[in-house]
Amino acid sequence: MKIERTDGTNTIDRRVARTRALLQDALIALIPERGYAAVSVDDICRQANVGRSTFYTHYADKDALRSATMEVHLRSLSRRHVSAGRETSNRLFEFSLPMFEHAHAFRSLHHALLASSHDTIHDEFRERIRRAVRAELAEKRIGDTGMPVEFAVQFIAGAFLAVLAWWVAADTNLSPAQGDELFQRMAEKGIGGGRDP
Repeated sequence: MKIERTDGTNTIDRRVARTRALLQDALIALIPERGYAAVSVDDICRQANVGRSTFYTHYADKDALRSATMEVHLRSLSRRHVSAGRETSNRLFEFSLPMFEHAHAFRSLHHALLASSHDTIHDEFRERIRRAVRAELAEKRIGDTGMPVEFAVQFIAGAFLAVLAWWVAADTNLSPAQGDELFQRMAEKGIGGGRDP
């Protein structure tokens, strides 16, 4: 799966975009091998074949690169979510199928993200899932059912992350679409089918 990399305005210089893509791809390649905490700026530079000064021209530190890399991946998922909107408008959660597809395309990265509970990148990933769930629950007015929204957020995000981690690690024949369909059915039952009619 190709990740689209733009700044949203299409004004970024091609050389800058290329260098940032090299650094982001290097980080993505190294995380499954070593885990985020063990990866150094020198490792990233070596993997990307760029100098340290070039790294620091683009990013203040490894965490800034991590945030930018996650942002690029999530922006790519958001674009796919918008373009698929008509096909999935009857679904309870829109974020999940693109996430299953992304995890399928970048299986080793997601395996590393979901396997470790102590890396800051893992925590950031979990928080972004919670934000996606929170936004969709608010949009679909789940709180109108009398269930506390934050309870539903924690329930759905926790269930999704547990299922995604199992699906990424397991030797299963479930396709992304099949995994998502099962998640959708169980999530709807879990929150009592609280969609607006």
